[in-house]
Amino acid sequence: MGQDSKDHDGHFANYAEYSKTFRSWMVAYGIGGPILLLTSKDAPQNIAKSPHLQMIVTLFIVGVGIQILLALIDKWAALHMYRGAFSKYQEEEEDPDCDNHHESATYKFWGWVNRQSWIDLWCDIGALFLFSAATWLVLKILLGTPH
Repeated sequence: MGQDSKDHDGHFANYAEYSKTFRSWMVAYGIGGPILLLTSKDAPQNIAKSPHLQMIVTLFIVGVGIQILLALIDKWAALHMYRGAFSKYQEEEEDPDCDNHHESATYKFWGWVNRQSWIDLWCDIGALFLFSAATWLVLKILLGTPH
């Protein structure tokens, strides 16, 4: 195959670190952005008077919600991949406590989910779009551009 096939653990560790960092930044921005705006001098009054207030809050909350949902999906997929690998190991060791999770429909479903990179991609793009739209609306308010 090539050098990449020999370093799959290194590639996964690299992916996992970037994924964790990106998700942390996304959630921090989605929560911290509104808090920062509300604690600045004139921003709270200007934003509160805006007809876009409800839209801004909704965009930030939905963006954070998407990232939390994605974290839950990834967490459950990882759990079932772990349980499947462990039950496969137990089967090989002829462990009487093996629950054969690696043969279950649940394992196969979460295995399929785990292989769908488009889920992460579209959730990340969606959250970026929502945060960008919210930020644009806030900047329009703070910079005094016409509604």
